[in-house]
Amino acid sequence: MFPLALSTRVSTPALLLALALPLAAFSARADEAAPVADKPEVWINVGGFSRHFDRSSQYNERNFGFGIEWRHSPEVAVMAGVYDNSLGKPSQYAAVNWQPWQIGPVKLGAALGLLNGYPGIERGGTFFAALPMASIEGKRFGINLGLIPSMKNVDGAVLLQFKIRLM
Repeated sequence: MFPLALSTRVSTPALLLALALPLAAFSARADEAAPVADKPEVWINVGGFSRHFDRSSQYNERNFGFGIEWRHSPEVAVMAGVYDNSLGKPSQYAAVNWQPWQIGPVKLGAALGLLNGYPGIERGGTFFAALPMASIEGKRFGINLGLIPSMKNVDGAVLLQFKIRLM
């Protein structure tokens, strides 16, 4: 879908900026200031990439999938979808993306929800997840940037998800 060779010599911030800035610039140009969500918006998430902090592990960082996002206010969106996780296994998620802060075109907050498909957590079953989330949304295109913090048996990563607005 999006061929990309991830080099271990490229820093995580540089990689994310290289991926996110062209889309953000295109989105911002398409509609100088994204309209406030007076009516609900429906977005299709078309997968994305992850960049893990532990570069010695051989994680799948091309996380193709499909999801839907319903933004019913400027601060709240409901999300659900499927994707190939970093272990090469299928995962499903359902979350509320609460983003009460906005700096220019960037919405900031956290996604809170349920996730599955990781054998090292709840034996692959469903578990609660919360992660910081930023979104940049233009008239037709957008991105979600997330951060998975490194914890006990979780290797942290930065996530990039692409989305297209349907209505």
